[in-house]
Amino acid sequence: MKIKSFNIILVMTFLITLNGCLFDSIEQPSSIEAGEQFTTVLNINSIAQEINNAHHGIVGVLHPIGWVFESGTFESSDAETPSGNMVLDPDEGMKIICSEEQYNNNDCPSLDDKISRPDDMEWTFVLSDVGDYYLEQTLFEVTLNFNTDNSSIGDFSMGYITTVNTWGMMDWLNTEDNVDNPNMTDTSMQNMVSVISPTASSDNVKTIPESFYLSQNFPNPFNPSTNIDFFIPSDGEVSLSIYDINGKVIHSLAKDNFPAGSHSLTFNGNKYSSGVYYYVLKTKAGAISRKMTLVK
Repeated sequence: MKIKSFNIILVMTFLITLNGCLFDSIEQPSSIEAGEQFTTVLNINSIAQEINNAHHGIVGVLHPIGWVFESGTFESSDAETPSGNMVLDPDEGMKIICSEEQYNNNDCPSLDDKISRPDDMEWTFVLSDVGDYYLEQTLFEVTLNFNTDNSSIGDFSMGYITTVNTWGMMDWLNTEDNVDNPNMTDTSMQNMVSVISPTASSDNVKTIPESFYLSQNFPNPFNPSTNIDFFIPSDGEVSLSIYDINGKVIHSLAKDNFPAGSHSLTFNGNKYSSGVYYYVLKTKAGAISRKMTLVK
């Protein structure tokens, strides 16, 4: 089956310094039955225009072993950049992990050396079927569908990675220091999903209500403090935790009962080093995560 494409390349400008992320948000269900189609929507921002090279975009998805990619589409906010399909990457992500010399010598490093992978998870890489050009601040809505017929049961932390499909892009993982060739590689981790038995009652399947919301922290990047706002539609226990790039909890910002409505919490990063962090909100309705950048 052929699937649609999107194309991502970045030019390093002052704007990237302010918003050094490609992933604007990740939208996925908090719970599915094994055998049910899993659909995730990735909202990706090109940040800067690309007028010199028509690159293919690539997305890697860290998912439970047994899931199979079925189809994918993207739609662009730039009228000059066509919408398209995603296809399985025949190189399985090796091009962005290796240098050209390593690739030709069959001596590529492992992605596991860069990003910790649980034993019950695996990566699938999908690639745009064409390269193209686009304007600054072009938004791409990428929809990916997976078959979960052979899925294990349990709670899983989904991960996503995106960049341009060119040599050695893992050298620029979550960094904006690639001055000579200003591209970057972005990740979004700790996106939780529960896979339940298909025999479970549908009354027990929890989904995130439309009003369940976690805002982007402000300011972002920040030093040393930033505000995190969220909304819950009903009273209940809420936890808000901060994770480092390796998925380790470094700080518990809240774990308490909250009344329905809007809430705001402040995270102080005084004792932490500069870098990318994730904050994950968990409620009885599910979990949602976002990324923030501490710059000192």
